[in-house]
Amino acid sequence: MPRSLNVILGAAAASGAGAARDRRRLVALFLLPATIMAVVGFAMGGYVSASFVVGILDQAHTSESHALVAALESNEQFRVRDYTNAERLRSAVFRGRMNAGILIPPAWHGARNVPVYFSSASSTSAIVRAGIDAELSRLSRGGKSLDAPIRYPAGGQAGPPRIGFAYTAPANLILFVMINGFVLTLPILQLRESGISRRLLAAPRRTWELLGMLAVAPAQQMIAEAVFMILAARLFFGVRWGDTSGLLLITAAVICLGVAIVLFMGTVFRTRQQATALGPWIGVAIGMLGGCMWPLEVVPPFMKTLAHLSPASWAMDAYLGLIFDQATAFEVVPDAAIVFAFAVIVAMFGIVRLRPQLSR
Repeated sequence: MPRSLNVILGAAAASGAGAARDRRRLVALFLLPATIMAVVGFAMGGYVSASFVVGILDQAHTSESHALVAALESNEQFRVRDYTNAERLRSAVFRGRMNAGILIPPAWHGARNVPVYFSSASSTSAIVRAGIDAELSRLSRGGKSLDAPIRYPAGGQAGPPRIGFAYTAPANLILFVMINGFVLTLPILQLRESGISRRLLAAPRRTWELLGMLAVAPAQQMIAEAVFMILAARLFFGVRWGDTSGLLLITAAVICLGVAIVLFMGTVFRTRQQATALGPWIGVAIGMLGGCMWPLEVVPPFMKTLAHLSPASWAMDAYLGLIFDQATAFEVVPDAAIVFAFAVIVAMFGIVRLRPQLSR
């Protein structure tokens, strides 16, 4: 056993040194995920809690129009900008500088609708519209504010929308670990093509040593990437990851899933060209299905059901519960267990298929 452990640790050291010298690998592991996290995070609202910018041109100056403006200003999810020119208001919305623009016509007393412009460049228009509709409904009924001024059109949870860096940080962590799971199959393919694996497996006690060597290299790269993204999101983008034990639990599950993908896809891809050309796209497709590109609350109900076929959706539920709902480690155990189950099943398929292929 100590001898096998020394062999695996030696492979880990060699792999780490090789990755440190490979600039393209460093870019793929650290620079690219951090850049995408920053760009998408800013596009989804960035740091501010008031994530949606709404312009208002009040031409009525009635008590009802003032009440509408005050209600929108008091909504913690909106940043309200006053306009004095209708054309400038429309132009700002259509150019994507605001999520929505409200034109309150003269003599408006809340009895008829108001023109509202939405930006076609904004993926959150449906959420903004729901918030504006809620305030208009409250005024027309003369009652209290609705419990949730913003609700998702697909029937998701009420309350503050899950956007900004707090959403894109875990999404990109999951996404890039899975992408690396598809791409880091290259050593397996190289062993299989060169025939070295046959000689390694010919010696006694070499099967588990070889599997350990093949798993430890991608595992340490995924761990380094996950730690980097967690720290970068916390230090530079202010993301509070929540309960530390829960964070470690779900991150370990995601990394295990990434390693399992390596072992399995090493038996599926036939050439290194297939791994580098198809791997990233397969990872992105699984991530899209699981909500790594956009909140699942804004997709149709059948897509939300279909998303549970992707392990990314369970991982996202755990991360978002920790970040937005202050969930405890115990509360994210079910989601983490399902991700671990995906990893075990995928790894078992990979191990069963891998040894016969490496022996050929």
